[in-house]
Amino acid sequence: MNKLGVRCLPVRGMVWRTAALVLVVSLVIVGCGGGAGEPAPTAEEPASTAQQPTPTFEPPPTPAFTVEVTKDVEYVALLQPDAPVQTLDVYAPTEPGPWPVVVVHHGWYQNKENTMYASFAEELAGRGVVVFVPQRRSESSTLDEYIKDNGRDIREVQESWACGVRFARESAADYGGDPERVTVLGHESTGLDIAFIGDDLQQEWQQVASLRGGPPPQTDCLAGGGSAQVDAFIAYGGDLEFYERLSETDPDLYELTSPFGLIGRNPSLLIRLAHGGMANPTNIERAVKYHEDLVNAGYDATQTLLGEARWQLPYSGPERQELIQIIMETARG
Repeated sequence: MNKLGVRCLPVRGMVWRTAALVLVVSLVIVGCGGGAGEPAPTAEEPASTAQQPTPTFEPPPTPAFTVEVTKDVEYVALLQPDAPVQTLDVYAPTEPGPWPVVVVHHGWYQNKENTMYASFAEELAGRGVVVFVPQRRSESSTLDEYIKDNGRDIREVQESWACGVRFARESAADYGGDPERVTVLGHESTGLDIAFIGDDLQQEWQQVASLRGGPPPQTDCLAGGGSAQVDAFIAYGGDLEFYERLSETDPDLYELTSPFGLIGRNPSLLIRLAHGGMANPTNIERAVKYHEDLVNAGYDATQTLLGEARWQLPYSGPERQELIQIIMETARG
């Protein structure tokens, strides 16, 4: 493949360089913490998870394939005034496919350039997967901010994530991927709502907007006829009851966002829940309850706790490899 903005490099070398860089930064932060020995919260780390040990790094297994990375591919135009066109990155094995496709949806506090996602996507691609990592703009820190302007931000985010899936299906073959097999990995359960709603998203929003006077469509997807229907969804971490209070304050938005409220839609959806074993215990309890509800409703769903991992995608070690194994088995079907 010879596209503008493409770089090709072995995954193993990239991950080692990334690990070294993050380790140095982590040591500097710990050393400057006034004797506390713990990093301060950052914009990319929720305050509730800031008091965590610095992650350790171990050499990853040698990948089977080198990886070609295509940066900043335009996939969705935002319709708000002066809003930029959003982009995504594609990580693909250099060997011919067809490979299964995984779309990675980042969490609220992160973006596609975060080392957590870039290194993970590159290692995953080195195992034989085409990985799409879309960027979306809205970055809200509270539910009240997220539902402001009559749900405009929620509609923008949902339309962007749905477009990311559509774009991945439509362009998968260009990168050696199989457009008939698309799995989504959502950090903090991001995108789980889209996995349930799929191609019905615009119709659902049109009905809601007609009843409450908006919001209007927020995006123009640059994909043509690709489907937003997801074959499988893997949720890593997050609070699965985050939207539950909307059931009383805003039932319309609850029906479009709540993982619990969406149970019953897309009954053929394969769902894999994973949490770090050292994550917020309340979130783990809620995930266990959610898994029970899914199984009782007839879904093919599993729940996995990953040892010493926390809220972030594991940087190294057996927890990282276990998560990658879950993704590989799910993506291959």
